[in-house]
Amino acid sequence: MEKIISTDEYIVLGQKPLNLGPVGNKAALLHQAAAAGLPVPSGFIIPHSPSPHPLPSSISLNGSLAVRSAFSAEDTAGQALAGFFETRLNVANEPAAVWDAYQEVYSSADRLPADGPIKKEDVRRDVLVMQMVAAQTAGVAFTQPDFADDLINFTAGLADKLVGGQVEGKADFLPKREKAAAKIGFEPRLQALLQQVRRVFGDQQPGWDIEWADDGERCWLVQIRPITRPPRRNEAFTYANIREIMPDPPSPLMASIVAEASSELYAYYRSFDQTLPDGRPMIELFAGRPFFNLSLLIDTMRHWGLPTSLVTNSIGGSADREFGLNPGRFLAKSPVLLKQGWAQLTAVRQAEQATLQILSRTQEPGETLAEVGETLRWLFTRLVTEMFNLTAALSGPLLLLRLSNTLAEHNGRHRAVSTEIFTDLAPLQTAVAEKPAWKAALEAGELPRDPRFQEVWQRYLDKHGMRGIYESDIARPRYHEDPSPLLRLLLSTPPAPRDPPSLTWKARLTWPIWWQCRRVLSAREWWRYHAMICYNRIRQRFLKLAAPVVEEGRLPSPDHLWQLELGELAQLDEGWRPDDAFWDRRAAEFAEHQALDIPDLLFRFDDLEQFGQSKDLIAVDRLKGISLTGGTVHGRAWVLSEPAVELPEGFVPEDTILIARSVDAGWIATFSQVAGVAIEIGGDLSHGSIILREIGLPAVTNVKGLTQAVKSGDEIELKAGNGIVKIAKG
Repeated sequence: MEKIISTDEYIVLGQKPLNLGPVGNKAALLHQAAAAGLPVPSGFIIPHSPSPHPLPSSISLNGSLAVRSAFSAEDTAGQALAGFFETRLNVANEPAAVWDAYQEVYSSADRLPADGPIKKEDVRRDVLVMQMVAAQTAGVAFTQPDFADDLINFTAGLADKLVGGQVEGKADFLPKREKAAAKIGFEPRLQALLQQVRRVFGDQQPGWDIEWADDGERCWLVQIRPITRPPRRNEAFTYANIREIMPDPPSPLMASIVAEASSELYAYYRSFDQTLPDGRPMIELFAGRPFFNLSLLIDTMRHWGLPTSLVTNSIGGSADREFGLNPGRFLAKSPVLLKQGWAQLTAVRQAEQATLQILSRTQEPGETLAEVGETLRWLFTRLVTEMFNLTAALSGPLLLLRLSNTLAEHNGRHRAVSTEIFTDLAPLQTAVAEKPAWKAALEAGELPRDPRFQEVWQRYLDKHGMRGIYESDIARPRYHEDPSPLLRLLLSTPPAPRDPPSLTWKARLTWPIWWQCRRVLSAREWWRYHAMICYNRIRQRFLKLAAPVVEEGRLPSPDHLWQLELGELAQLDEGWRPDDAFWDRRAAEFAEHQALDIPDLLFRFDDLEQFGQSKDLIAVDRLKGISLTGGTVHGRAWVLSEPAVELPEGFVPEDTILIARSVDAGWIATFSQVAGVAIEIGGDLSHGSIILREIGLPAVTNVKGLTQAVKSGDEIELKAGNGIVKIAKG
């Protein structure tokens, strides 16, 4: 632009003076951007004056112009007042037209209410005059330090109707570090512009709200301001890992405790890298269910340059987008990754130390319901974060064993403490088969009173009585409280002893890798075993503290405690008496949540009510999952959502294949009634998968869409060695 404007009265964007003093933030930021070489359309700032400022006698900007407010009241860190003041676009490049537009914009400060917090007489009325961009595409972008993607909203032509809310536009994400896909054409140019913005202004809180316009050859920065109200992003969430270990849905108390642990769970990752976001929740509740923020975990992998499949492979479920290794980022974050590597090498020792800590703290979980609830929140956080560490320590050795095709051989020789819930019943199962009186008592749903039985049974409960079905939910009874799931198992034939398979030469070569893998696997199962000892202590303290509250009539029963949320426990301690209407509302809400068939992957803006509608079975005849063991089984499907031991009428164990959404140690009694197992959600490191491998049942996990494709009674073929489920449609 020709230098025809007196810089004493008008300021050319990007030219001296660079320090604009009190000029409004919108103009000052654009001036700074232009001075730094960012592509800002040519223009100038008309500084504030008590009355409309005279314009230059001639304007050398090309084409039509934009005349915009840049008042001191807008585009600040505290408020944007976006669209509140006047903007005139496509103003004819003539002095009279520009003067009229300028006066209209200047006068729009009078819109401020007389009784508002900002007085119009206190507002600087700086005005921007800029050359219009012949935009083919334009829109807004939010670049925030807590996200690996920039959020963009765009439309064809100018963005005035978009920012004014008159058109919806299209939304998309642009990666900050990975190469942008040129879906329409402007994306790489916009990505480069946003990278320049972060270079000049910093990738710092609260981030930047940017208006841009692309003319087909260049992407122009039209406006930049601090984000005042961050947008809610449509992030992806996964329920896969939680669904494996808790009922669907969990109790309100357990769900609230998991949600309360959110920030501390993500603190595990931030302990390695303080540059990770600290404002995004790792867990959120949807329809009473705690979901892991899959987008956050994937962003964490991208932040470190790691493949995002590391997340989905370890916790189950699936992602909406996958990213591979970023070598440059990986090298830049190598110190962080080395810290993690050391933590994984010492994971077994850390788990041993953590075991002593949780056993010590839960000796006396608390004197009030609120204190016990806080102890449970702390315990759940420790349980999960140590699991993070141990699971990460397994990933490398397991990958090598899979690549060498020796994992199945080594697994066949391994025994974990969770499997002993099943195998330790063998002496009793043998004795029951030989003693008709014991068998008759068990068939009647009672435990034999014979002292010899009671002695052996008590030894079993001393070791495993704190375990139970969906034991990660504090609301679920333990086996010592309700042994009924095991009674049917006592009537079954004990499993025949299995000789460990001989090792091939490849398995012998990989034995040192397996040795490390086995150490971590065993530590992982023992960690969970001791955590359940602590869970049991907390549950018993809860029930003890609830008893007098029940006597006072403030709780209808001890089990009503599980219907409360963590924050409500303190109210109960203080004498709160929930009325019948409260319990009715809570029961109705839980029933409403229970009626929904929530998928393992959803997005924040999904309409959850759609998952309550009945769905037809998926018309497929072949599904693929992860092989856990070998073997092929032909039989009928038995579809369950909770463990059971009574087979449907007409079913026999040798002809029955269990179909379930997820399983854990609480399903052991069910496993004894079937010839094979196929699971919809889970990885080969989940507790249920470990047990299935050790029991030796033909089993497949992570079979996507399984429970929507199969119904009880369907004839199916389970080819466990290939991870295949074949369905014979009648």
